[in-house]
Amino acid sequence: MTANTLAADRYLLDPAHTQVIFRVDRFGLSNIYGSFADISGELFLYETHPENSSVSAVIKTGSLKSDNAMREKHVAGGHWLDAENFPDITFISTKVDPTGETAIITGDLTVHGVTRQVTLNAALKKISADPVSKKKAAGFSASTSVNRHDFGVSIAEALIGPDVEITIEALAIAAE
Repeated sequence: MTANTLAADRYLLDPAHTQVIFRVDRFGLSNIYGSFADISGELFLYETHPENSSVSAVIKTGSLKSDNAMREKHVAGGHWLDAENFPDITFISTKVDPTGETAIITGDLTVHGVTRQVTLNAALKKISADPVSKKKAAGFSASTSVNRHDFGVSIAEALIGPDVEITIEALAIAAE
């Protein structure tokens, strides 16, 4: 292999066009959706050898949004995510397994000070010039499910479902 086939492009997540959305069951009556507004991260993308790619991301726990100020304060508070003591949610990939048009990205997710291995089902949507910045950009969709109890967030066990579905829509812009 030549050096060119092993070259990675470095991208930075575009926080204005990256969304991390979660869904959790509430009382068995409805699902509650929320997201985080403050997201940053870095991606090293090997287009010809995607298995060598990597991603790391940081979400500011206190940037939680759920269209309800009281719920946002409560969930970011000490009984749930405890944003004051655990200001960051982080993900650092450890392995990328291409599966054709998609990939399984394994990595370490840290929430509430607890790190667990998770897998993301990811799809590269497109690599092209971003129409606004004119820079090379890559768009991705990814999803996973985690059990909040695995991260020490076990309040209201009988009322709020343990499974948290996570959907990620990300735009990464080539770094200069």
